[in-house]
Amino acid sequence: MQIEQCDLIVVGGGIGGSAAALRAAQYNLKQVWILGDRSTAKASRGKYVYNIDNMLGIHPGLLLPKILKLLNHPKHEEARRTLETAEFRIGTADIIQNAIERIRKDYAEKTAMVEEKAIKAKKEGDCFVVTTSKGRSLRARNLVLATGCMDRQPRIMKTTKRGKVLDEIHWLYPYANHESLLYCIRCEGHLTQETRTAVIGAGESTAQVALSLHERYATNVALLTNGEELQAKDETKKLLGLYGISVCSGRIVELLDGGGKPKGRRLRGFVLEDGRRVEVRFGMIVMGLFKVYNDLARQLGAALESGEGLSDDVRHVLVAERTSETDVRGLFCVGDMSRTTGSSPSMKQIYTAQEYAVRAIDAIDGRRRSAARKALLAS
Repeated sequence: MQIEQCDLIVVGGGIGGSAAALRAAQYNLKQVWILGDRSTAKASRGKYVYNIDNMLGIHPGLLLPKILKLLNHPKHEEARRTLETAEFRIGTADIIQNAIERIRKDYAEKTAMVEEKAIKAKKEGDCFVVTTSKGRSLRARNLVLATGCMDRQPRIMKTTKRGKVLDEIHWLYPYANHESLLYCIRCEGHLTQETRTAVIGAGESTAQVALSLHERYATNVALLTNGEELQAKDETKKLLGLYGISVCSGRIVELLDGGGKPKGRRLRGFVLEDGRRVEVRFGMIVMGLFKVYNDLARQLGAALESGEGLSDDVRHVLVAERTSETDVRGLFCVGDMSRTTGSSPSMKQIYTAQEYAVRAIDAIDGRRRSAARKALLAS
């Protein structure tokens, strides 16, 4: 396919982008899918939401019985034992890779995939022009952005073996990558059922997550503010006390590893600067947004959500609920970067990202077919 001639450009290699690209391919739309590069992959919050078994149908228990049923011959006994004891997990990366493989297999003639970062966007007449990190210039009448957002991470004031104090966030990464550190109460809260879990943050939303974990899952919660003063309502603070949820204000200086390989797979707890050890099975980070990747939408003049004291780089892009379209015609934003102009809740879930991506493609396809009908009737 000549990528200079297409119906739409999809920017984003996460759940929203893959859902949009797959549906567009199934609708026989000619598209360019800009998946991003290594830098954009590392900046995605989807990288750290590892487990998505809260979605119906996305669970290893759905397929494993079918596989075991096929292996019903005595010669398969060893394979059956291996499968029954293996750990199967389906994460965002698996869903995205499956979409890529399906498009490559069945829709390669309609879809061009570009593993580069989209860095600039402008509108020329009825077309959007997107420039990539390698200087490629792509043009289409419709543009779907699914560039996501990133959470704030707690800085850990850790002393290295050589005695140097490094106040950084990268100490978290091994545990975040192996689901010992959690980020989404809806996606991952159920994992904390009757465990000891630390909730990290210092705002009202942090305290509310701590309360919810205790109420829903009988989780034994400790709230770690990591050196900040807890900013919560008096009623919320009272509930924390009534539930026996301790609030620890000291800086975190060490993450306790639970052993096993690779290191960082299992969290055992935290050490605070006063020497206190808070032993836990999980940590859940609730510190608010670090950044909404709305740069391209801002370059195109799309409206952002209002909010006193918010800088533009943490504002969601406003979209119509029915179509996911911004106030710039032909520009659609889906997933974590967007928020509807109506009263619907924010779309920070995998299933809502997929749904709003499909709404965008439906709108694009509907306009294309409507224009074709009018042209046919006028001929």
